[in-house]
Amino acid sequence: MKTSHHHPSRALSQDELEKRRMKAARYFSRGQTNGWICKKLGVCHGTVTEWYGKWKEGGTDALLMGKYGRTSKLSPNQEKKIQTNILKGAKECGYDTDYWTLRRLTDYIKKETAVSYKDRSVWHTLERFGFSCQKPERRARERDEKAITTWIKTTWPAVKKGASKARPHLVFSTNQA
Repeated sequence: MKTSHHHPSRALSQDELEKRRMKAARYFSRGQTNGWICKKLGVCHGTVTEWYGKWKEGGTDALLMGKYGRTSKLSPNQEKKIQTNILKGAKECGYDTDYWTLRRLTDYIKKETAVSYKDRSVWHTLERFGFSCQKPERRARERDEKAITTWIKTTWPAVKKGASKARPHLVFSTNQA
């Protein structure tokens, strides 16, 4: 899963990186050389040397994936409550419309938990919860789905048919008269 514009380590998920370290541990236990492991796994010698030192000191467990990034400012109960309320919708949480924005979420989390976040940090928190950015479709309030369906099924074919009989021509010119 390597890409030409990424460093190999950055092109892999945390799980894939851990699997690669576990392969290295198996090779260490079989007595393979660090140079052989470098070539086999496509990593630099320094990385394999670091893995080997950790493996020698703490075994396979020393190569397991750790926790990355800062710990959450929210407790697990607060996180669960926020997730549940986000799913209920913004209106249920006291906002005029049912759309969540980062600003609203930041304000809501602060109001509910007294924990302050910056908008960008809220975004990372939402990603961790499994939410993704969604942009609502813009549609007129007066939109009449039944009328649109009727127009597409009856009027549009007639317009198309009439246009092909009339054989209209469109001419575009860049010359200014």
